[in-house]
Amino acid sequence: MIVCQSCGEHNAPNAEFCGHCDDFLKWTGTPAQTGAVRPDTRQQVLHHRPQQTERRQAQPGDLICGQCGSGNVPARRFCGVCGHSLVDAAVRERPWWKRWLPAKGPKVRQGGSRPRRTSGAARVRHGIGLAIRWVLALAVLLFAALYGFSHPFRSSVNTQVVAAKDVVAGVFVDNPVPVRQSAISATRELPDHPARLAMDNDKGTFWAAQTDPGTTALTIQFDHVTDLRRMIVHIGDPKKYLGSQRPQRLTLVFDTGKTHDVTLTDVPDPQEHAIRNGDGVRQVQVLVAGVFPSTESTDTAIAEIELFEKQVK
Repeated sequence: MIVCQSCGEHNAPNAEFCGHCDDFLKWTGTPAQTGAVRPDTRQQVLHHRPQQTERRQAQPGDLICGQCGSGNVPARRFCGVCGHSLVDAAVRERPWWKRWLPAKGPKVRQGGSRPRRTSGAARVRHGIGLAIRWVLALAVLLFAALYGFSHPFRSSVNTQVVAAKDVVAGVFVDNPVPVRQSAISATRELPDHPARLAMDNDKGTFWAAQTDPGTTALTIQFDHVTDLRRMIVHIGDPKKYLGSQRPQRLTLVFDTGKTHDVTLTDVPDPQEHAIRNGDGVRQVQVLVAGVFPSTESTDTAIAEIELFEKQVK
């Protein structure tokens, strides 16, 4: 190691300038011996092993040496371990989540800087900003907890998200118009609640069937080729909503060979969903792929299904 004669700082053997005070490093070795030396005279050679400067654990704001990877305080211009220039050294950034936390310990300032006086208004603004950040963080945690553990809250959020998605999707397509079916049938139905009640424009009636998810379905036919764009679904028994099972997921199977899945929420309100892959169809099968269970009945009820097609210009 080369010891700086100005500040006494240890530097690497190949360093030209002190990493602490930037002073030029002069070689301070022992001058070579001059004059004749007897052959039988054995001199004791002392090998000096320079003391290795310990690597500094990189801290936020430190300059990372591009040669040895050690951390250096921002005031240094050369690495304290290998003497490499720190002109192009990368600065270690503080993790994003730590930026929300108040700083601990004394504030480190650069050399030559002078602390500014903080006015009362600035302190108030800083306090308000810090309070807002904590409120936002707590709100995010509360929202995540409610969404994870509260089923009604999760269903409400999903409904709002799906509705917003459908509104955005509707901006890029033509305004759909209602389409009427030419025929409707079901693989299963109760005697008092046949398949036709699912599309009779009466929200007080409903189609119901003993549920076997994956096989219970409605088959809807049209008298012309249509491009389906949207559907509105009313699930459950309108008079006793929790008295029967409600569809949780519907799979639309088109006669073109394409399909589209619709995820429903467990609410009695009408649910509007966009339809994909519904171009050029004359028949669609609405398959009950999953249900919301009921403690009173194993029958699944759908009050109304409304279909909309692309408007023909």
